[in-house]
Amino acid sequence: MTVERATRRYFALLVPAMLVFMLSTLGIVWADDTLALPAAAPYALTVIPIAALLSTYWALWRFITEIDEFLRLIQIKSIIIGLIVVMMVITGWGLMEIYADAPALGIFWLNPLFWVAYAIAAVIITKRDGGVW
Repeated sequence: MTVERATRRYFALLVPAMLVFMLSTLGIVWADDTLALPAAAPYALTVIPIAALLSTYWALWRFITEIDEFLRLIQIKSIIIGLIVVMMVITGWGLMEIYADAPALGIFWLNPLFWVAYAIAAVIITKRDGGVW
């Protein structure tokens, strides 16, 4: 499979999944705040954004398996850097919560942090290693 086709397939799944994730998350917050939902409804409704989030990672996995070895290495390095950033924030902020009375960090923000760190790492590594971007 060509890189262009793999990239099109990746974004064809990633973008709708991210939109479903964001809209369903906002919808659950709105519904929970404004409607008289049963206590279990928000828990049940979270299946929608969770499935959408799983789709984003499936899209990334499929993309990695469809590209050549050079580009795959760039993606794997970027994922590892994204995970390192998330782990550093989790650990560092957790220590500040314990020892410096820092406010609690919502665990929800770790997923967007991963995607931002991954994207920045992918751009930097691609430019550094001479890949096509």
